[in-house]
Formats: sequence, structure tokens, C-alpha cells
Amino acid sequence: MDTSLLLPREKYAEVEKKYGRGPSMFEIENDRQSLFYFGANHSCNPADPQYPALREYWVKFLKATEIKDRIVLVEGSLRKLMEDEETAIANSSESGLITLLAHKAGVSVACPDISNEELMRQLPDINKEEVLLYWFLNWVNNFQKHADPKPNFEKSAEIWCENQKQRIMWKDVGISLSVLKKLYKKILGKEFNENENPNDLVNPNKSETRINQIANAYSDLRDANIASEIERYWKEGKSIFAVFGMGHSIIQEPALRKLLK
Repeated sequence: MDTSLLLPREKYAEVEKKYGRGPSMFEIENDRQSLFYFGANHSCNPADPQYPALREYWVKFLKATEIKDRIVLVEGSLRKLMEDEETAIANSSESGLITLLAHKAGVSVACPDISNEELMRQLPDINKEEVLLYWFLNWVNNFQKHADPKPNFEKSAEIWCENQKQRIMWKDVGISLSVLKKLYKKILGKEFNENENPNDLVNPNKSETRINQIANAYSDLRDANIASEIERYWKEGKSIFAVFGMGHSIIQEPALRKLLK
């Protein structure tokens, strides 16, 4: 797709103001199909106010598309089906909940995102240590969104490290919490603090650090791919319920309004 259709990142902060803490929602419809786009905050807290909003928006979508060919699109990867809504949210935030709701309604779920391995393949010149730290800080950002009492941080981080060791993309990289803390000091110039919010560091709409720059490069690829895949499903005649982070919603909306005519 023409990436110039996406919202320029320098305009993001201005557009974001109208949504406040979110969530963001927009719809595109014609006489044959509908796109309902829910921009979420990735909270793993079942009491987060975004969840009543998501359930209400889902019911609205089902009513609007009752006799239409429907699909749900989620961010990152397909989620395991959980037995109840609270567990789904605690494990996989809004993607877990919408996976369960879609299953109950008999609507298929797909993930139009780019895998981490593919992102690295498309940007081979980015420093691997910086990429590893970026993904770790993304994990920390999500960990901090769990409802209290949170799991033990060090045990959870080591489980994350063990899972990463199984991935081909890290086959030549030693991964442990101590290694990541050293990388944090080396790349960002300060000691790692598990209680410090890393959201600004992984924000693709900022450019202060190398981690922001990696987030920007990866998010550009992801937003272009997600918008392209939404366009593809639209051309197939599907009505779409998309659930992604609010940042993706804001960046993709102008492109989708032009593409889904």
C-alpha cells in the first residue's frame, strides 16, 4: 500500500489528544459491509474501563453485520481460547477477550500482523542487542499493566527469557535478566528499574532513544501491513472487527478511510 496514506507520526500527538485515555473507535461502512476498529490500551486488568466499551462495541458490530460475512482481526498473534472473560483478559488483554467473544458468536479470528522474525528479516541492519532490549521493554510495559497483585517480576522475566531462547531469531544471543539489565545500562545509560514505566521508550511516535527509533521502524512496517491486510479482507467482502492498540488505530485511520471506498 501507499504508506503516505498513514498518519504522519509528527501529527500523532495532536490527533491523540481528542481521545484522551481512550479507547479510540471508528467505523467505515457501505451498503455491503462494515469495519469496526477498536483502539485499545493493552490492559490485563479485567476492571479496566475499556472492557465494558469493547463488549458494547462488539454487540453493536454483531447487530450491524448480522447476515454478513464477518471476521475478527487481532494484534501480534492468535490467542489461546480461554474458558472465561476474566482469564482471557488477564492472559492476553483485549485480544484474549475478543477471541473468546468471537468464538461464542461463531466468528473466525485472524492475525494480520508481521511476526517478530519477519520484522528482523525486513530490517537486517538494526542492531540485534537493541532489538532484544526493545522486545524486553515491550514485555515489561505489558507486565506492568497486570492487575495487582502482580506475579513476581524476576520469575516472570526469566520465563520470558527462556521462551525467547527457543526462537531462531535469538539463536546466537545469550538471554537472561542480568544480560538485559546490562544492555539497558549500555544502550540507555542508566540502571534498569522494574517499576519505571517504559512506555515512552517503546513509543514509536517519539525519537529520543535508539529504542524509540526501533519502535518507529517496526511500527511503520506493521501499520502498513495491517492496513493492507484489512483492505484485502475488505475486498473479499468481509465485515471486519479489528482490535489493535490505540496507536495503530490513530495511524491507520486516514489510510483506511481512503482505501475502503
